[in-house]
Amino acid sequence: MLVECNVDLVGFPLGARCGAENAGESEAREIMGRIRPPAFGVVITYLGKAEDVAALCESVGTTAVQLHGDIGAEEIRRLRVISPGLFIIKTLVVRGDDFERLAVAADLFAPYVDALLTDTFDESTGRWGATGKTHDWSVSRRLVEHSARPLILAGGLTPDNVARAIQEVRPAAVDAHTGVEDDRGRKDRALVERFVAEARRAFASL
Repeated sequence: MLVECNVDLVGFPLGARCGAENAGESEAREIMGRIRPPAFGVVITYLGKAEDVAALCESVGTTAVQLHGDIGAEEIRRLRVISPGLFIIKTLVVRGDDFERLAVAADLFAPYVDALLTDTFDESTGRWGATGKTHDWSVSRRLVEHSARPLILAGGLTPDNVARAIQEVRPAAVDAHTGVEDDRGRKDRALVERFVAEARRAFASL
């Protein structure tokens, strides 16, 4: 359904800590095997060791990974050596107006990743990602201008705010999770279609 809605990347959270339902590795592998270009699947993982990440990506048959946990630059460098063909996205978690900290992290990761992704930290729950909350977009905007790598904007994006987010931040791409779900926590076709249409319209206007 997501591919039919012209989504470019389909994320598979494996072992997520946000309390959401997850597909297992075998199920993710089966579904990923059905996705055809130009769309492709991305594993989202909290794993912190290069060998573990590489093994997971090989197990599910993906060539793209979003490193959403506390993994250091040295481990990502090792992952690049172990899996040189892997497209690596590293999440940066925005906590208030903390551009300086994130800029240092972006510079540290830049030599080893293909893209960065900014997501929201929720002070009330301690979650980062899948919060349904936006963060200070000016922080992400400054990171777009600062970083040597493309930046993907995530965090509380919906069909109603994604166009404004793109205009303000000017990211390379946008990411949606809870903002395109129904009240059961399932992806809603109408919401996904409207999100994609609004996002593509906004990117075309830049």
